[in-house]
Amino acid sequence: MTSLFVQQLLLSIVVAGIWISAATLISEKVGSKLGGMISNLPSTILVSLLFVGLTQTPEFASSAAITVPLGMTLSTLFLFTYVTLIPKGIGIALTGGLGVWLVLAIFSSFFQDTSRITWTIIYFTVSVGTYLLAEKVLKIPSLGKTGKKYSLKQVLLRALFAGSVVGTAVFVGQTGSAFWTGLFSSFPAVMLSSMVILTLSAGPGFARALGKIMLLASTNIVVYAYFAGLLFSSMGLAWGTVISFVIATFWVWLLRPLFNRGL
Repeated sequence: MTSLFVQQLLLSIVVAGIWISAATLISEKVGSKLGGMISNLPSTILVSLLFVGLTQTPEFASSAAITVPLGMTLSTLFLFTYVTLIPKGIGIALTGGLGVWLVLAIFSSFFQDTSRITWTIIYFTVSVGTYLLAEKVLKIPSLGKTGKKYSLKQVLLRALFAGSVVGTAVFVGQTGSAFWTGLFSSFPAVMLSSMVILTLSAGPGFARALGKIMLLASTNIVVYAYFAGLLFSSMGLAWGTVISFVIATFWVWLLRPLFNRGL
């Protein structure tokens, strides 16, 4: 491993740990709707694609971004499986969700030549479809703030757990081809750690409510990857990252009226 790769790995762990810990705490204070919009803003993928461009080339990072819609399709199906199964227990929900992700990841590796447009269409269909199922069929209600307070030790444990999950995904992803790099850059590490943390701290009901919003709010990650793939080569890694993040955040803001009134 190069020193730059080690730096990326450590930065991913620190950034993700701080981000996810803060996002889950904010979610409990502001409720599941706004919390779900905040929790899944680009974090892991931002660090992953940025350092792929630094350690290899911006063009390689752009190639890795092509598979993000596929990765997010799998992550969305992981999340939907989790929120569906969580009433049966966290162990069953995690096993079921990760099992779905792994099987579909292996299956999708046989379609590496599929175009970004095709994967993007599939992703948005899955994202909207699972959100509708959660809203209309599972009838998962949105919930307000929990009002709970946590000690510094509990906050640090959140950050350590979340950072460890993300760091593992980054380590695995950065050691493969552009296809697997892109796939693991959108591994549901943020979703997984957020769901586990909130299930244990705020309860399964709140985790399901937040997960329902994340099913659709996570479209911002595909928006981020699309613009990053376009801008890295033309504007450089720094500006490409900043502009793509601003666009992704604006996209989530545009979705807020849908969450406020329900589809």
